[in-house]
Amino acid sequence: MPTLIQTFRHVRRYQQIGRVLTRYGFGQVLTQLGIARAIAPGLEKLRFSSAEILRATPAERVRMVLEELGPTFIKLGQILSTRADILPTELVKELEKLQDTVPASDPALIQAQIERELGKALPEIFASFDPAPVASASLGQVHLATLPGGEEVAVKVLRPGVDRVIEVDLDILLELAALAERRTEWGRYYNVWSLAREFADTLHQEQNYEQEGHNMDRYRQIFADDPSVYIPTVYWAMTTRRVLTMERVQGIKITDIAALEAAHLDRKIVARRNITILLKAILHHGFFHADPHAGNFMVLPGEVLALMDFGIMGHLDQAERLGLVRLFVALLRQDPDQAAEALLGLGIATQSTDKRKLSRDLDRLRLRYYGLDLDKIRARSFFEELMAMAFAHRLKMPSNLILVFKTIAMLEGISLQLDPNMNLFEELEPYVREAIIELESPLARLKDAIARMEEAAEALMLLPGQLQSILRQLENGEVQLGMALKGWEEPTRRVSSAANRLALAILAAAFVIGPALIIPYVQQFWPDWRGAILLLIVGGFLLSLVITAVLFLSIWRSGH
Repeated sequence: MPTLIQTFRHVRRYQQIGRVLTRYGFGQVLTQLGIARAIAPGLEKLRFSSAEILRATPAERVRMVLEELGPTFIKLGQILSTRADILPTELVKELEKLQDTVPASDPALIQAQIERELGKALPEIFASFDPAPVASASLGQVHLATLPGGEEVAVKVLRPGVDRVIEVDLDILLELAALAERRTEWGRYYNVWSLAREFADTLHQEQNYEQEGHNMDRYRQIFADDPSVYIPTVYWAMTTRRVLTMERVQGIKITDIAALEAAHLDRKIVARRNITILLKAILHHGFFHADPHAGNFMVLPGEVLALMDFGIMGHLDQAERLGLVRLFVALLRQDPDQAAEALLGLGIATQSTDKRKLSRDLDRLRLRYYGLDLDKIRARSFFEELMAMAFAHRLKMPSNLILVFKTIAMLEGISLQLDPNMNLFEELEPYVREAIIELESPLARLKDAIARMEEAAEALMLLPGQLQSILRQLENGEVQLGMALKGWEEPTRRVSSAANRLALAILAAAFVIGPALIIPYVQQFWPDWRGAILLLIVGGFLLSLVITAVLFLSIWRSGH
């Protein structure tokens, strides 16, 4: 884990964060983490700076803090808004209000960023370039342009300098998370440093526009045989880590119902495809678009869906997909025991989880939905109740699973705007059936067995070298071996005490019996010295009694 970085830049940012926290009444957090005096002595004692802040609820004040601290913290709040398993409901609802919209950057700075990245003057790259962005977020903004060949493109540009600001904030977040994990019970329980590390990795990927381009290409391959899905083309010659040039797609925003009807597009078909595209990506490929805002989905002629913004993607391995499929099977069958097993199989329970109480709460959740037709069950409400249950039981939900639930719930909400009678569970059933056949087929099991054999073979190949390295370290004294027998401390102490008593008893007997045994021999060989020898023997006898008493007293104390 990192330690506090004492550069002036970081200290200044720490002080800025400390002032914002204090102004909104969260100065005690600095004290709890043990950094209040290091940042600014006395700062943690200050409280609300205005009546407006004083009237706000704690959840509202958290949102206001994140908004004021800037893009890194806004992104953090948006991701935390999906974690109803570790945050109370009222805070999650408030974090959902965070908007990632900021004023546009200076056009001259944007032009300089593009020219620096692509190595050419802007007129040499584009036949035309609109300096006014069509979308502006905290990380980047999108401009419309035309290539020399006449192709219309959208150019996504990372804001100049934002990556440096984010790196400083991520350093600080990781440091604060490490402090929380060392100094607070909740920090240790939720392993907040790992959560912060995961957030940092996600934000790094979202800043890497080359990675986003690769995500688009992969998604296009997944849906290559599905004419109902359209993914824009990436122009790799004009794409770098900070600039993404892609095909411009002109369509109707998926929630613009009036425009859809005016274009004579079937809303029910659009609603169904919106869901089935996601289910296919999750259950069959384990790779899905995880930023399902309405602005990222356009409807083209023929009810074709065009997807945009591939910065945030979800990933599931085969075991996670199989566990998710089993959970969906249990939900479709309304089987609480199977649902509980599926949830526990996904690794959300800990040693401290009261599994009996969890099963009872799952059964209560089942009874709430028992007997209802599938068309009366909403995925969003069900997942929200499931997350609230996870929060109550302090379960650790895998982030990939959280992303699945969030994405499904958001797309269900969009589809219900298009068709209020659309039911997610009805659309889910055929994909679940296909996925479980695929994942549990003999071919799938054979592939899994081969993969495990390859891993085992690789481990065996590495083993001799690793053993040789360990033996070399042992020989050089770089490594020491130690062994502890847990649970044997008390028996070992008793045996040791008994052995000491026996040995000292024998020693005491020798002091007492030994002089008596040698008296006849002394009298036989030295009769003239009889008195002196007897005196010596008696003195030795008395001395042995004193030594024996002292030794027995020592043994008695060690045994008690």
